[in-house]
Amino acid sequence: MSNKKPMILVLAGPNGSGKSTITQFFEKVGTYTNADDIVASTGMSNEKAAKYVDKKRYSSIENKEDFTFETVLSSTYKLDILKKAKQEGYFIKCVFVLTIDPHINISRVETRVALGGHDVDKKKIVERYYKSLDNIKQLMKICDILHVYDNTTQPTRIIRKHKEEVSIFPNENWSEEQIMELI
Repeated sequence: MSNKKPMILVLAGPNGSGKSTITQFFEKVGTYTNADDIVASTGMSNEKAAKYVDKKRYSSIENKEDFTFETVLSSTYKLDILKKAKQEGYFIKCVFVLTIDPHINISRVETRVALGGHDVDKKKIVERYYKSLDNIKQLMKICDILHVYDNTTQPTRIIRKHKEEVSIFPNENWSEEQIMELI
């Protein structure tokens, strides 16, 4: 009998922060779900794709299966999934990717669109940026392991949480005070 906890890997951060790019460096666990991929491959609406992948995530929790998902994390809904998983005994690891300014994210989304990728309204990018960063505090409580990367110019870790141990790494973009406000 195995005592290994089921695991979730969450790849989170605001639109245009570089989640899809940085996540290539992390090995996914179990089933990978991303609503954007479902939309691109099936033509399903964003709303239907989001409901579909969330249903899969809850099903994975019910069956104690490992899974990975990517999220902007700008609402409490994805946090509710993580809280439910935590109650069910999951080990939760999160990689959160951000930038120092939402206008960087806007520029990156514009570049993505020019290359054939999906668009996000500029107002939504800014709104989601701040909501997403505000949710880091909740991730600190829920996640067993949390890595926060500043991807303003290149991925640079600014926060590392491993169980109860927290380390911060100020840099030219993020002062100690700014990092502490995130957590």
